[in-house]
Amino acid sequence: MLPEQHDILFSFLSIMFAVFALYVFGNVIQHCREREGINSTLWGGIFGAMAITCFLMTVHMFSLVQGDQLVFFFSTYLWTILFILLVWGVFFKSNKIERQSAPIIRAFFFYTTISVLLAGYTNWLPQQRSDPPPKEAAVVGDMTMEEFAEMGRVIIFGAKQVAGQKSIGKGQCPLCHTFDPGDHMGRCPNLFGVEKRSHDRVKEDRYATSPVAVGEVEPASGIVKGKHDEVPEEYRRAGGPDEFIGEDYLRESLMCPTCYVVKGFGKANDTKSPMPVIVKPPISLSRVEVNAVVAYLQSKDTPGEFASVTVPLPQDDAGNTGGAVVEEDSGGDEEEGPVFVTGNEDIQTMINTLGCPLCHTIPGVEGAVGELGPKLHEKINAPERIKDPNYKGKATNTKEYVKESILCPGCYVVFNEEAGESYPDGLMPTTFGEQLSVRALDKLVDFISQTEPPAGS
Repeated sequence: MLPEQHDILFSFLSIMFAVFALYVFGNVIQHCREREGINSTLWGGIFGAMAITCFLMTVHMFSLVQGDQLVFFFSTYLWTILFILLVWGVFFKSNKIERQSAPIIRAFFFYTTISVLLAGYTNWLPQQRSDPPPKEAAVVGDMTMEEFAEMGRVIIFGAKQVAGQKSIGKGQCPLCHTFDPGDHMGRCPNLFGVEKRSHDRVKEDRYATSPVAVGEVEPASGIVKGKHDEVPEEYRRAGGPDEFIGEDYLRESLMCPTCYVVKGFGKANDTKSPMPVIVKPPISLSRVEVNAVVAYLQSKDTPGEFASVTVPLPQDDAGNTGGAVVEEDSGGDEEEGPVFVTGNEDIQTMINTLGCPLCHTIPGVEGAVGELGPKLHEKINAPERIKDPNYKGKATNTKEYVKESILCPGCYVVFNEEAGESYPDGLMPTTFGEQLSVRALDKLVDFISQTEPPAGS
C-alpha cells in the first residue's frame, strides 16, 4: 500500500474506537439511571465529551494519508482510548459498583471481537496483485486480417477497459485523439474517417509545403517527407505502387507527426505537432505493431470488412525482418499483466515504462521532449507552485509536491503561460498509484525533485 493511501487497518480501528467510546458513554448513562446518588451530569458530561472527541478524531483520521495516520494513531488516539479506560475504571471504583467485570476485561473481549471482524473484513476485500511488466507482444502463427486489425486496436486502447477510466494501450493514442463521429474534444484530430482522409491529404497543396516540403528531412524524426521508399528500412513498405498512398500517409503520421500538422492542432502556427514519434522511446512500436495500427485505422470505420486495408499480414510481409517474434502457440493461456514498476529498474526505464516522455520534457531522460504537459523542472517550479494562491494541495516541500502530482494529478493543474490557459485537467492518468511500488515511487520522486532547466537555457 502506498503512503498516500488510507491504511485499512488503522482506519477500521479508528471507527471501532469511536464506537467503543460511544458504548462506554451509554454504559455510564445506564448505571447513572439505575443507581441513586451518582452525579449523572458530571459523569455523563465527561464521557459524552470523550465520545465526541473520539468521533472527531476518527473523522480527522480519514483526512490523513497512511504515514500521518500511523503517527496520529499512536501519538494521540491510542492514548485517548487508554485514558477513557482509566476514567471508566475510576467511575466504577468511586461509585462502588459491584458485580461488574473489570473494564479491562470487557475491553479485552471487545477488541477480540474487533480482531475477528477485521480478519473477516480484510479477507472479504478484493485482493490486488502486483504483476511484473507485460512481456513483449508476440505474433503467434499465421494471422487473419481481422486478428491483425484487432492487434492494432489493442495497441491503441489496451486489452481491457476499466469502468470509469480512459482506455489506453501501448500506443497511448487516446490521450490526445478521439475516435467517434462528432467527438472533437481531443487535443489532436478526431480519427473517425481517417482512412478516407489519408488519400485526400496527400493531394492537398498544404501537404506539399507545410511544415516541411515533400522531399525534405523533418529534423525531429529524421524522416524524408512524402517519400515512402526513403523511410527507414525496418519500417519501409515492401512492394505496392510507386506513388505515395494513404497507407504511407498513415505510417508517416505515426513516425513523423510534424511532417504534416492538421490546422488548429499544432504549435507555432501549426508547424510543430505535439504528438511524439511512436517508433522511438518510450512507445517504440515495432514494424509489425505499426502495420497493425495502420490496419486498424484503415478498417475501423467498416467493421468486419477489410478491403480497404493495404498493409500485409506479418506472415506475408517481405519486409518483416524480426520487428516482432513469430512463434508457434505454446498452448498456454497466460494473460498480459498490467504495467507495474518495482523500483529495481533504472530511472530511464521506469520513466519510459510509465510513458512520462509522451507529455513531459524531462532533463536527464533521453527522448523525453513531450509538450502536452508542463516541463518537469521541479527543483525550481515546485516551491513556487506550493506558494501559488490557487494551490489547494497538502504538500509543504518539493518531494511532497512531486509525489502528490504523480498520485493526484488533478490536485493542482499547472497554468501554461505560453498558451495563456491551464494545461488540460484529466490528461494525465490517475492510475500511477497502482503501477508503482513504494520503492519505485520514492525513486521517481527523488529524481524528479532534482530536475531543473539545463544550464544556459
